[in-house]
Amino acid sequence: SEEEEEEDFPAILDSANLDGLAKYIEEHDPRNIICMVGAGLSTAAGIPDFRSPGTGLYDNLQRYNLPRPEAVFDLDYFQTSPGAFYDLAKELWPTGKTYSPTTSHYFLTMLEQEGRLLRCYTQNIDMLEQLAGLQEDKVI
Repeated sequence: SEEEEEEDFPAILDSANLDGLAKYIEEHDPRNIICMVGAGLSTAAGIPDFRSPGTGLYDNLQRYNLPRPEAVFDLDYFQTSPGAFYDLAKELWPTGKTYSPTTSHYFLTMLEQEGRLLRCYTQNIDMLEQLAGLQEDKVI
């Protein structure tokens, strides 16, 4: 059998944390940063994720007797039983009263304000990026 050789790539950051990132930005002045964010930003703000047993949003929708958790986002199900979707939307609507942006959300805004952020790709539906001040045209 052939053994695969691992290539050694030079480390881009001195450390895989905020200090390492800050140092890189200070030393290299990047201008087209693309951020890809997910549930970690939202859960840090206190928003439950979708799938965690017991605490996830899908588990908390059981009171609606959904045929499957994802039905809350299914158009056919919505047309016959819209209550679950409206309750979820009301809970997550970005008013800033229940959930507020985190330091990470404001970091994204700072990158934009400094002319460094090209785009922020998010899978989150809570709009905390926008509440932190990130412009709509930067968020996908």
